[in-house]
Amino acid sequence: MKRQHARTVVREQTATYPAAVAASVIPAILGHVDHTLHSRGDGNLDARRIAVRLGVPLKRLAAAVGYTPQGLLKNPTSDKLQPALAQIAFILNQLRSLLDDERSIAIWLRAPHPDLGGLTPLALILDGRSAAVLRLLHLAESGQTS
Repeated sequence: MKRQHARTVVREQTATYPAAVAASVIPAILGHVDHTLHSRGDGNLDARRIAVRLGVPLKRLAAAVGYTPQGLLKNPTSDKLQPALAQIAFILNQLRSLLDDERSIAIWLRAPHPDLGGLTPLALILDGRSAAVLRLLHLAESGQTS
């Protein structure tokens, strides 16, 4: 009788194991991802959503990702856009982990920064120079100011 009860318990635990693993592992695996920046269909980063998060019109984002405004409007989730959008999304995700709220992120993006020659991080991003902003964030994360 005890043996049968043990089998039932094991079977019940095994049946729920994948759901339990999924519930605990998926958030950890996707913890660095902001789902709101991705399209609902194919999961690609969406230039429209990134422009909204940056607080800029989509046409201002076009030059930063090497597209024309018309091309970006027509296909904001293009595979060709993904590398450039990924850099910007990474910046936004890093800021989300470093700062308390969206307002603080917006302020940081728009505040002239001495380590950027008085330019704003947003200006560099929109000029296609996200790498400089990434370096600045890396320094901030490591505790260095410049």
